[in-house]
Amino acid sequence: TVTDDTLTWACECASPLPVDHIRARGRPNCCDQSVQHPGDVMTSLCGVCRAPATQRCSGCQQVAYCGRDHQRQDWRAQHRHQCRRFKVVRSDRLGRHLVATRSIRQGEIVYRDTPYAVGPKIANVPVCLGCNRNLVPLLAKAALQAQRFYECSRCGWPLCGVECEDVEQHRAECGVLAGTGYRPNIRPHPADPERRESAYCVIVPLRVLLLERTAPERYAEVQGFESHLEQRLASPLYGVLRSNLVPFVRTVLGLRQYSEDTLLQVSAILDTNCYELRQPERHVKVRALYPLGAMLSHDCRPNTKHYFDDRLGMVLVATVDIPEGAVISVSYTQPLLGTLQRRLALRQAKCFDCACDRCTDPTELGTHVGGFRCPSCRQLHHHQSKGTGSASWVVPCDPASYRSPWRCQNRKCSYQERPEEYATRCERLQAELLALDRTEPAVYEAFLVRHEPTLHGWNAYVLQAKYALTQLLAGRREQAPSDTANERRMVELCRDLLVVAERLEPGYGHFRTKLLLELAKALDGLRARGVVLSEQEQQECRSARDELERIVKTDPTVKAGRITGDSRPLPS
Repeated sequence: TVTDDTLTWACECASPLPVDHIRARGRPNCCDQSVQHPGDVMTSLCGVCRAPATQRCSGCQQVAYCGRDHQRQDWRAQHRHQCRRFKVVRSDRLGRHLVATRSIRQGEIVYRDTPYAVGPKIANVPVCLGCNRNLVPLLAKAALQAQRFYECSRCGWPLCGVECEDVEQHRAECGVLAGTGYRPNIRPHPADPERRESAYCVIVPLRVLLLERTAPERYAEVQGFESHLEQRLASPLYGVLRSNLVPFVRTVLGLRQYSEDTLLQVSAILDTNCYELRQPERHVKVRALYPLGAMLSHDCRPNTKHYFDDRLGMVLVATVDIPEGAVISVSYTQPLLGTLQRRLALRQAKCFDCACDRCTDPTELGTHVGGFRCPSCRQLHHHQSKGTGSASWVVPCDPASYRSPWRCQNRKCSYQERPEEYATRCERLQAELLALDRTEPAVYEAFLVRHEPTLHGWNAYVLQAKYALTQLLAGRREQAPSDTANERRMVELCRDLLVVAERLEPGYGHFRTKLLLELAKALDGLRARGVVLSEQEQQECRSARDELERIVKTDPTVKAGRITGDSRPLPS
């Protein structure tokens, strides 16, 4: 029992709660119910009547009840809106982040999140401000008439058509934009359909600012999101925003109540926390700000993935079993980059230095993705298995340092490479890979052969070339039936990449799922062409299909082979 005058509490075994504990922590409540008594037995207070309780909500493990009646009562009253598998915590290293409050099973939905703002990127191809779809020009009435987009009858900004003028997303900003008399010069460019328009830089910041009118509690919440503004102010982009976005909002739109600091802060919050929202089947590729998504911690070996539903909601799914107390993580980069390239990309885009297990391991979890064959130990590599071994790999001495020298792991070898030399090596390989004809598999095969003496089978650029090959071979299969040799090559590539994927993004991750799909299709293709699969290959195909069936139940984007939830562009 709890008595306010004596500040004592006794559990079912009659052990009193120490008075000092009560004075230090206050009377237990919904957010702090677990209290340990001298007998080391955990007990709680009912979330409804405050009586001693031993039963907890199985969904979140955060609220206790004295019985089923009070659990049902609280569920109907409020808990169904509060029940979560996680809680928000803060640490010096990660800042605010999510931690599992109970064990979360592989494939289980961690949360569904509604966006606070959706819209075009700072520079975007022409897009509808109502439905977010890429715009299609109106049919010209005359042969020589210039193409144009439908324009909103009130504000003049391009839309799909009249049906998008009153979409809720566009309604609030439309009144503000219409009152300015400003009309953007956004026109179709048939010769350059991917041309990006910088006029869109104002839209999403404006939508966030307008939350102060339409949803003030959301606006206040967004102001608390991480921005890294100080680091971003020195970038050329923020010089452009200071010269263009700020005067447009304050002078053209007349929103002088927002200072330069506030406008740049909002822009920085968006750059730090927005997700790229891609739905290829709907021709949607924009950015979106999610309140729970802003709390997710990054890890280069994440334990979740996400996809977007038809209402643009973000659905977070556990890719592996997540134990109680573990950090819930997502990856902001893609897996086929070496540590230096991943950390540089994260530093530039998200303004933090990753210190996850992969980034602090010179071997990158045993894959040596960033490493290469030691020139001085070349002969030794002829006796090692392709893609494995480490005796003569060159790896960073300190992977957490951008200025780390690179050294051969063979203790008998003295080979070392300066960080500048390694950076030049990577830049040269990246440029060569990007210059390849992206429609011709043979040039990627030649790249692999050409660099086999210096790059091991799991080097980042080798993996990127192999993954590009799987995409090219898959594309050719869709255009015409593949021959046996191509399907065999696809099987070989997928097997190799799946071993890497299991180490870097295990379980139900997007990258591994794509490879399982292609492996199953290739084995089915061989069987369809009359090839007799071995017992091992038949089992391999069954296992891939069985796992894909389990994944489909948790991720509808996997259906029909379309995986659209991944926000990170994979190499192509």
